[in-house]
Amino acid sequence: MNTIYIVPIEPIDQRYTKQWYENIPTILKTEIVNRGLNYAVTTIDGVTITPNTTAGAFLDFGATNVYKASQTEVVSRMFSDGIIKAGDKFLITDAWNFIITPIKYMSDLLNIPVEIHGIWHAGAYDPSDILGYKMSKPWPWHMERGWFYSCDYNYYATDFHKNMFLKNLGISDDGTQHRALRSGQPHTPIIDQCGKYFDVSKSKTMIWPHRYNDDKQPAIAEELASHISTIITQKMNLSKEEYYKTLSRASVLFSCSLHENLGISIMEGVLSGVIPVLPDRCSYSEMYVDEFLYPSEWTINHDAFLLHKDKLIAFINDRIDNREKYMEALKYQREILIDKYLTPTVMVNQLLA
Repeated sequence: MNTIYIVPIEPIDQRYTKQWYENIPTILKTEIVNRGLNYAVTTIDGVTITPNTTAGAFLDFGATNVYKASQTEVVSRMFSDGIIKAGDKFLITDAWNFIITPIKYMSDLLNIPVEIHGIWHAGAYDPSDILGYKMSKPWPWHMERGWFYSCDYNYYATDFHKNMFLKNLGISDDGTQHRALRSGQPHTPIIDQCGKYFDVSKSKTMIWPHRYNDDKQPAIAEELASHISTIITQKMNLSKEEYYKTLSRASVLFSCSLHENLGISIMEGVLSGVIPVLPDRCSYSEMYVDEFLYPSEWTINHDAFLLHKDKLIAFINDRIDNREKYMEALKYQREILIDKYLTPTVMVNQLLA
């Protein structure tokens, strides 16, 4: 029997990584049984030294390396002890992970051919991501290219993200782009978790669900809060379930993000029956119907926001005050997200091929 080894991002309660830690093994084990296949599924845990994150970041930049390094030690010992077998597979749930290098190294040099599957979220290849604008160049670009070529299959939640990755890293159509696949992500359980709130009564409030990071432009949300009743969740220290309850009571979810390769919080809002108000840029342009998109130039920077503020406020208030007018579009949008972005069919099919 071969094994699929899941190498997770550290599970943080306020992030979807905690959900993934539980969701991904469940999804894979269910599909293995349903398809009558003969795989074991094992999670490679790391050592967590803090549940906190670096200000403005998705993870703690120190602790994440402890976590990844401890995962690397575990996997290296498993190769040395003969536990890893030819035909085993690794799913790296965040491909910006140096563990890819020793897995490929040991697979080649110990003659134990394994498959490596990596899910990309963001990186230095994206100039609007914190890695993109804080890291010195070009060293991280070479690492990212190396990890891409080390993986047999690389997964991106949107075509926007996949195309940006390939373009910015200069990966041409040279026979290697078959490694790059757009696949919905393993968020299937949140369809029911959030869906139970779809018909909850909504208040005339707007919610802003992002991290306080420059690419999310929190100053715009703060200024809108003086004109529209606004919930800024990062000020509330909510558990995931508390967050869902708070989210579901808002009428509108607002974003002015300059960087978004998918946007979990927006999808959670739609599943919870909240109307999204989003700039027509990044992955939003690909994922969302016209009713929920405002012109990108309205919030491309703070000066542009001040110029277009009145139009944006009117746009938001229309969706707060006339909710019923947008319900059919919201239900249609929900189905688009479930079908294309919340269900990891392409990735699961490739893993279990």
